[in-house]
Amino acid sequence: MTAAHEQRRLAALHEYELLDTPAGDELEAVVRVAALVAGVPFGTLNLIDENRQCQLTTTGFEGADSARTDSMCAVRFETGQVTYLPDASLDLAYTFNPWVTGLLGHVRFYFSAPLVTPQGYALGSLCVFDEKRHELSDEQIDRLRDLAQVLLGLFECRRQSRVNAELATEVREQHDELERAHADLGRAHAERAATIAELRRSNHELEQFAGVVSHDLAAPLTVVNGYLELLEENIRGSDEQSERWIGSAVRAVGRMHRLITSLLSYARAGHAPLRAEPARLGDLVDQALNDLRGHLDGATVVVQPDLPVIEADPTLIRQLLQNLLGNALKYRRTDRPCHVEVGASRDGGQWRVTVADNGVGIPKAQRERVFEMFAQVDPSAGKGYGVGLSTCERIVDRHGGRILAVETPGGGATVVFTLPITAS
Repeated sequence: MTAAHEQRRLAALHEYELLDTPAGDELEAVVRVAALVAGVPFGTLNLIDENRQCQLTTTGFEGADSARTDSMCAVRFETGQVTYLPDASLDLAYTFNPWVTGLLGHVRFYFSAPLVTPQGYALGSLCVFDEKRHELSDEQIDRLRDLAQVLLGLFECRRQSRVNAELATEVREQHDELERAHADLGRAHAERAATIAELRRSNHELEQFAGVVSHDLAAPLTVVNGYLELLEENIRGSDEQSERWIGSAVRAVGRMHRLITSLLSYARAGHAPLRAEPARLGDLVDQALNDLRGHLDGATVVVQPDLPVIEADPTLIRQLLQNLLGNALKYRRTDRPCHVEVGASRDGGQWRVTVADNGVGIPKAQRERVFEMFAQVDPSAGKGYGVGLSTCERIVDRHGGRILAVETPGGGATVVFTLPITAS
């Protein structure tokens, strides 16, 4: 390989920020499953940088860094081809390697699947080995190749999650800047023009952010989930511990997918075209409840029979109602049946819509903060990501209304939002 290619390979490796960091449950689980598939006691995820082999996570032995010149995986990993040796001591490329001779190990059976990015850069390898001769079937070799692809998918998910967090922070900072600029609009015409330009730039960033989330991050998750399902089918009924490991990985993928969906909804609520038209509020409530029917679980939802016709974007208002009703059903109390009421009344030139529940409620000190991005009343509960109410606020704000949370008489939370009777 040329020096330029090696520099690009190292840049690709460092971009993932995996070296010298905890591997995490998902990567550890894949390495354990790889050793199980091969039927050997030892497995490792090796990353090769300028001078060393970093064993990011291992199973069956204590991993450590070693010189790249001593690495068995570094011999052929850049070819992109699987290395399968029933007895490594018989291959001249490995006969005198310290992992074979006894200086660092007594490897005999050796299998290595290179981890090659779609751009063609080899980062390292998924390696399984044993201290005695061992052979693999074609089916085992294919499954180990699949697991190497799963690792690459998890690498990409981790990288894109980091990029996503940085973008979310930037968008939040831009939103805060726009709010401050809006408060100063009355100072001068020049400031008003600058604020409009900033709003346009922020909307463009939100569109780019939505594209990154919907494609670059969601696509690798789909690949990872597909391979995990294949592994689950192959192992089902043969090894309970491996099934639990795979189940943990599947649940982690599911959590990330739900977070992506929430962030994408937030972005779309801010920049999607607003198409206001007459819509029956009662019909929109019914549609939201129909989508949530699997979450009712014995809850009683009372909808005011004479809900008005509003002038609004029906798609966005349905999303708003589904978020509010979903929260009411999710944050219920265990000591009494869940009860939710939806109503609306005219208040001067606007409609005042309420969604009231008898659940755990929102502490008074947090009733404004809950509408901030990623804000959660109880993060340890693990029931959400703090995006839903931020999305609701964006929808209401785009319609020219306001939203707030108050206490329900008798306990619980009531969310109130207003909509102008004549669209602005």
